[in-house]
Amino acid sequence: MKRLLIFFISVWSISISSVFSQTIEVDYQSKPLNEILIEWRDAYDLQFSFNDAQLASYLISIRQRFKNPDEALKTILKGLPLDYEKSDEVYIIYPVKKEKKKKNYTLVGKIIERGTGEPLPFSHIMANGQQAVTDVKGVFSFNFVDDSVYQVVASHLGCFILDTTLVAGNNHVLVLNPSAVGIKEVVVTNNIVEQSTQIGEESGLTSLNHHIANYLPGNGDNSVFNLLRLQPGILAAGEQPNDLIIWGSPEGTSRVTFDGFTIWGLKNFNDNISAVNPYLAKNIEIKKGGYDATNDDVVGGIVDITGKKGSTLQPGLNLFINNQTLNGMVELPVDQKSALVLAFRQTYYNLFGSEDLTRLDKWKEDIPNLKVSPEYNFRDFNVKYSLQGDNGDLFYVSLLHATDNFELDINHNEERTNGRGQLFDINFSRVEEEENRQLGGTIFYGKTWANGNSSSLLTSYSGLQSDYSLVRENRRPSISRIIRNEGVQNDVSEFKLKWENKLLAGEKHAFSLGMEWVNNDLVLVEDTFNVEFINLSERANRLNLHIQDRFDINRRLSLTAGLRYNHSFFIDRIYFDPRVSISYRASGNIKLNAAWGKYHQFLVKSSVVDEYNNYRYSWTIADDDEVPVIESTHYVAGAAYTVPTFQFSIDAFFKENDGISRMFRGQNDNYILHGDSRSYGVDFYGKKDFKGHSVWASYSLSKTEEFFPFYVDARYRRALQDQRHELKVAGLFNLGSFHLSASYVYGSGFPLYTHYRNEEYTEPDYNRLDAALIYRLSSQKFTGEVGLSVLNVTDADNIKFTQFERVPLDQINLAYINSDAVPFTPLLYLKVHF
Repeated sequence: MKRLLIFFISVWSISISSVFSQTIEVDYQSKPLNEILIEWRDAYDLQFSFNDAQLASYLISIRQRFKNPDEALKTILKGLPLDYEKSDEVYIIYPVKKEKKKKNYTLVGKIIERGTGEPLPFSHIMANGQQAVTDVKGVFSFNFVDDSVYQVVASHLGCFILDTTLVAGNNHVLVLNPSAVGIKEVVVTNNIVEQSTQIGEESGLTSLNHHIANYLPGNGDNSVFNLLRLQPGILAAGEQPNDLIIWGSPEGTSRVTFDGFTIWGLKNFNDNISAVNPYLAKNIEIKKGGYDATNDDVVGGIVDITGKKGSTLQPGLNLFINNQTLNGMVELPVDQKSALVLAFRQTYYNLFGSEDLTRLDKWKEDIPNLKVSPEYNFRDFNVKYSLQGDNGDLFYVSLLHATDNFELDINHNEERTNGRGQLFDINFSRVEEEENRQLGGTIFYGKTWANGNSSSLLTSYSGLQSDYSLVRENRRPSISRIIRNEGVQNDVSEFKLKWENKLLAGEKHAFSLGMEWVNNDLVLVEDTFNVEFINLSERANRLNLHIQDRFDINRRLSLTAGLRYNHSFFIDRIYFDPRVSISYRASGNIKLNAAWGKYHQFLVKSSVVDEYNNYRYSWTIADDDEVPVIESTHYVAGAAYTVPTFQFSIDAFFKENDGISRMFRGQNDNYILHGDSRSYGVDFYGKKDFKGHSVWASYSLSKTEEFFPFYVDARYRRALQDQRHELKVAGLFNLGSFHLSASYVYGSGFPLYTHYRNEEYTEPDYNRLDAALIYRLSSQKFTGEVGLSVLNVTDADNIKFTQFERVPLDQINLAYINSDAVPFTPLLYLKVHF
């Protein structure tokens, strides 16, 4: 019995071993896989389950020995889209579902203007629901996954909207037709015109097409700033000639750039000539606050003006003349890809006389025997060469030289009685002169890569040389005494080298990476009676880096987050400025925006106050000691409702500025104090286009306060630029060959303090109505306009922001000379284009 049991155990062990240790030897040449498995089934008593027809398509060539069926199956199936699993004693062969590899497509192109070939920067484009804005080259780029055909809608302010279909590629050129082509016989129907103003796309952002300014009052030499002053949030009531005050920001904290270099601002006493030639302005972007990490280091607002590139199709000559200035521009195609633009402006007589000035004794009555003689002249010259590549590349060189000179002679004669009762004449004289020279230049190259990414390199230089002098003298029959003799030289310049990259990372991410080197030079020399008490010459270098990601969370919601790094070598400190914004499209017509950010400014404009409460401003470099770096925090929220013929928007803001410097200058001492300010308010804007006409209105409710240590009770008080209410209304009416336009600005006024230590002030309202009537000329050889533009139709007696002089007549009386107010000013002009 024992022997029988050992026998059965041995047989069972051998059978088990044969199953789990079954050796398989194969030698095949191009044999179908299904036949191989059938052969194994019969030879090795194995069980298989498979698709016979499918496996018959795989031919196997192999010669090898395997220890077991599992090893043999793994080797034979290797490299084939097949796999197996074992269920009980059955080997199941099944196909592997190979995941389809997603294919990426790129859509890259540029948008140009028909008739000139000019690239259209900051145009809006939508492709299959994705939105983008063209860069300064007019180039757009998208990334798509498994989608190579796109429904595209492209729009630019003042042009007809283009709706088309494109396929994936890198060399698309979209041509937009301008809405005003100047050819009377052409009638365009069934097209939607993109609004000339775009608002609400981002927090605090307004985009303007300069075409609309051609029909505004005063359009000749100041149409750029006439258009800007009618936008919500930009102070119009002050008629500030040197600087823009945006959302209550202090003097010098906002920045205007043209083609990449800074416009420091000429004196521009009469507000009829702007520092940017209107013939050259192509596109304007106003960033009132909450702007992203790619922007300059300022704490106020930013106005970016993009200049024309010039027509590459045909030469052109533009001439403008009115009863004050001459303006001309020439466009010369160099070849089919490049053009040269030359522009020149010049005043040809003294722009205004003594009758244009307001002379008041403490704002009450005219002063007899007071003679005021102003003199003002201005000229500028622009040169620009541009080269456009077929692949969207752009190269240009843009140069500016401008000068202006203002002189104000004030004489006052009085009869006095001496101790013996004898009459004698005494003369008080004041001669004030300011000369400014503006230089600017940019070299730019922008490259668009085949994958839709883009890079740009910009080198720019801008400088302002300013000289100011003041001489006050008292003359009697037997004696002449110079009471004051001051001279100020304030030169400022900025050199930039900026490298920027925009990278697409799939459909949802767009990165921006940049680096910028900034050099500022400053000269400040002040003397009294030829004795210098300030002689400052400084040079500061700064390196800034930025990184930013725009993340489209879905088709309605997008988030932009960025960080700006600044290293000031002048004071050897590092500053970090995080900035975040979010946009939500609640529907096709309603968009909600919000933004928050930190900002620093290293080149600042300090105010200087004399003993008569006259204000002047000098550029200085922050040293974090006498002149601190200005630090600001912005909070912005807004909403916009937009349809093709109507726009409405609301923007609310709150800004805090820390580190404002102010010098107080007396007869015996000078001292500098540091303060801070805050501004908050809300802008309302509405615009309606109908039957070729356009009407818009804006209302700003705001408050700006500042604090300095000497203020009473250590509390904030109204800042010089504070104005509670400002209402603006404008309309353009197309009457065939005639165009009628009008604009009205009402401001509740800003405080005019009698003395910086005194909280008492006056607050005169501001009212200004402008109107224009234009007749369009057209022939086969030229187009043009004849127009009459009237500024300050009602001759309202308005006050400019800190631009009046308090002139001492004696120890008690002061004369207030408002040398900058725009009086009733008719401008008859002729404009032609060949």
